Amino acid sequence: MLVYRTPAEIIGHDGLRIVLVRGVPSPWSQAAKTILEIKGLDYVAAPLDVGTANEEIVAWSGQNSGPVVAWRDGPPLNRWLDILLLAERLAPTPALLPADPLQRALAIGLGHEILGEGGIAWNRRLQMFSMAVKAGAGARMAPLIDKYGFDAGDAEAAGTRIAAILLGLATQLRAQQARGVHYFVGEELSCVDIYWTSIMSMILPLPAAQCPIRESSRPVFTASDPQIVAALDPILIEHRDRIFKAHFHDPMEF
Repeated sequence: MLVYRTPAEIIGHDGLRIVLVRGVPSPWSQAAKTILEIKGLDYVAAPLDVGTANEEIVAWSGQNSGPVVAWRDGPPLNRWLDILLLAERLAPTPALLPADPLQRALAIGLGHEILGEGGIAWNRRLQMFSMAVKAGAGARMAPLIDKYGFDAGDAEAAGTRIAAILLGLATQLRAQQARGVHYFVGEELSCVDIYWTSIMSMILPLPAAQCPIRESSRPVFTASDPQIVAALDPILIEHRDRIFKAHFHDPMEF
């Protein structure tokens, strides 16, 4: 069970610590948390509250975003790939990056398409900002919009970009399953399966029993763009359900 400590407590901790976005199913936070747990790494956690100053965390990490992960006296890390590589170093098994160089490169590339700049999460966030601006809630979202940036043209193109990535992911998964492998990359569970399961909270969240998001927020986190809906192949939903059941905390903790 997730127990949050204060920022001061984790900053002074001499082991592995993580800052997680509280109150919403942030795909970056959920992926980082799940990776640490799959690897059996003990950690202490502190919350980051969206839209607030989080002054202690910012002073320590330089970031008002989550997740942030740090090990002993190493620097606080906030980029998804840096967090993954740290976890791989601390607990090489089970590996979440394939040993084969080309499959490893594919896993990192697909991870970027899901969580990196220009990827699914990045574009879904643009769509959420666009919804807020059109609904007259832009002022309330201003701190987040200022932090991450918002361009109306990029937001308009977001659905097309997301749909293209979804089609690519479905093609990759079908090719894997055709050869008897039920994971995105390589022969076993990888970071890509974790990232995909996490990002689905910004496309089609699990039911409340598994994803206890505020019901007033659920429509915002559920993609309604026709291009995204059409590109969301049932094989991708089935994969999310299977990976969540096997590897995620149920219900999700945030």
